[in-house]
Amino acid sequence: MAALGWCAEFVDTLRLAVAGGLKSEGSGFRAVAPDGRTGQRVKGERVRLLARCGYLARHASGLVVATEDGHEALRLAEAAGPGVLHDEADVMASVRKARRTRQWDSHAGQDAHALPVLPGGGEERRRLAVARKGMERAAVEAEKTRKRIEALMRRARIRDRRETSREAAREAERAAPRRCCRGVWPLDWRCGECRELAARGIEDFPALPPGDSDSKTQQDHDNHTEGHTDMAGKRPIPVKRITGFLLHATTRGQVYTIVKDGGRDGPWIVVSPDGERIAHPSAINDDPSAGDIRDIVGAHAEGNPVPGHPGDSERAADGVAAPEVQTGESADGSDADEAADIPASADAYNTPTPTRAVALDIRETKWVAECDRHGPVSTALSKYGDPVADVSAAFVYTSRNEADDAVRLHLYRHAAQDTDAMTPDDIDATQSLNFSRDQWRALGWLREGKVRETADGFTAFDISSDKADVSAKINKQRVPGLRLAGFVMVYAVAPGVRAFALTDDGEHALRQWSQAMRIGAVTEPKKDTKHTAAKDGPYRWLSAGDTWPGEVKAAQAAADAETKGEAEAAALREAEEERAALKAATPTADEIAVTDALGREDLDDNAAALLSAAYIGHVITRYRPGATSVRLDEGSNDDERHVSRTYNVNGVEKPITAEADDTLSTIPANLTDATADTWHALCTLVDERYGVYWLDLQAAMDAGRAALAMLNHH
Repeated sequence: MAALGWCAEFVDTLRLAVAGGLKSEGSGFRAVAPDGRTGQRVKGERVRLLARCGYLARHASGLVVATEDGHEALRLAEAAGPGVLHDEADVMASVRKARRTRQWDSHAGQDAHALPVLPGGGEERRRLAVARKGMERAAVEAEKTRKRIEALMRRARIRDRRETSREAAREAERAAPRRCCRGVWPLDWRCGECRELAARGIEDFPALPPGDSDSKTQQDHDNHTEGHTDMAGKRPIPVKRITGFLLHATTRGQVYTIVKDGGRDGPWIVVSPDGERIAHPSAINDDPSAGDIRDIVGAHAEGNPVPGHPGDSERAADGVAAPEVQTGESADGSDADEAADIPASADAYNTPTPTRAVALDIRETKWVAECDRHGPVSTALSKYGDPVADVSAAFVYTSRNEADDAVRLHLYRHAAQDTDAMTPDDIDATQSLNFSRDQWRALGWLREGKVRETADGFTAFDISSDKADVSAKINKQRVPGLRLAGFVMVYAVAPGVRAFALTDDGEHALRQWSQAMRIGAVTEPKKDTKHTAAKDGPYRWLSAGDTWPGEVKAAQAAADAETKGEAEAAALREAEEERAALKAATPTADEIAVTDALGREDLDDNAAALLSAAYIGHVITRYRPGATSVRLDEGSNDDERHVSRTYNVNGVEKPITAEADDTLSTIPANLTDATADTWHALCTLVDERYGVYWLDLQAAMDAGRAALAMLNHH
């Protein structure tokens, strides 16, 4: 009994349960006299600890009864006497310490390990059986995982061997002489077997060399190809995907490029080797048609009209007469000369960007970023976007996407510099401001409202971007000097406190000076500049006790208004908290109806499950109005569930409060194997392995109302 670490209050609670005098109510637990009268309240935490350690259990009648372990523990306590019992404060301190050691666990798990179980009792045997089953499941899962890893490794080895064999075959095919079947000519598109070789990937063959001196060999080759020496549209045109947004089509040793027109969201466009944009192939699910690409490339290589729509307006403009000729004017003369100076639409609207990504090898595995705005020729860029003299010093990217990102960031940098462009007149006007570094910094603090004047002088508060509560003193003459120049205005916020803000002239001056400093158009002096006074009259320092007429009255009015606003906000918060507390402490009519219905004797299991879920929904929404779902975990018994977490519509998780837990503990969840299907219909997610249920509160309350209506109807 001494090893159990109990106190006299635990023994009294257990003795009350053995006598059948402990009953659970809506607000907690109470002692019940033999004649049915209710007595004093029993601490709910004490009952939960004993129940979750296997000494107490709830009965269907609403009573809390003792288990076999509870009867045995009571017998041991009475036999040992009060000398082995501890003080309640010491016992609860050890309980809290045990809970802290299992902070990762749920409330039920913490309580279940807060007290020792009875050695050799039913709870200890149950826990040993659960642990044994868990170890068996873990062993089975480990074996499955081992077999799965072995299968993956076996497939990986097979895949590596196959890839090695394919690579060896490709190397052997590349090393083989590129001849046609007759061994007469290098690969030529007019030979059928040459086309078969090209279809297998050998595509970089030259055209038939003109003017061959061996006429017999030429005739043999023509006979072998059955005289089809002109096969427009039928030559092999292999199409290969280089990257996700780049394809190559090759014919007669010329490589046509298929790329996205106008960015990754634009249509596909076929571009000739000389840079001409030919036509748009059709695409399905943003994947270009290889057949259309072959037709477009074949027609262009033969000089025939290209099928499909033209890639730009340049081809269409070739067949349209000049506007001067259509209106009857002569195409010769000054009008024609002016028309010749007008660029085509493709030239006018497709100006190349100054920064681009460039591949360093044919396979396009190495990329660098280039820019035209750093010198007379394009220069490569370093990792930080700075130009380098040699491309070997540039930062090399391993993919086109990474290089495009670097190009985009560099273009943003140029755009930011372009927005700071200033005219010579603006620079001259800005140079006349001649702010020092301290004046420039003070203007920035004044614009952000961080400067206050008190009897101690001028102070800028919260000026650090990475540290809290950093302030700095400002020279006594600096702020008054900027005010006399017309850059700063002053107003009272409280008795003995002044705040400052920038005037329109001050905002313009600060913006112009900051812009000129960014582009390096001005230099700042070491000392403050005395600007021409735009206001008359000396400044009245608070440190000297001087104020302007009406300043004290205005400051007091501002302070009173602020105090009044804070008092009203505090009163509103207090009233709202009182209303929320009153609402949480008062059961709703629906909750009372569900509680009364759960006490009926003619309830079947499914109806009891629906009403229990509805009861959980009403109680949780009463204590946390914004809750939309809850999590139910397993208790000490397989059929016992308790609410451990609540969630709102945004998924914000909060633990259940002690008051709500006490209220829910009065009524069982009625979640058993027989009612599991009923609970599944009300849950958004169920984890059968660990016995965790996520209950939809609105669905549970709606189901409870329907069940009540059916019960009332019967």
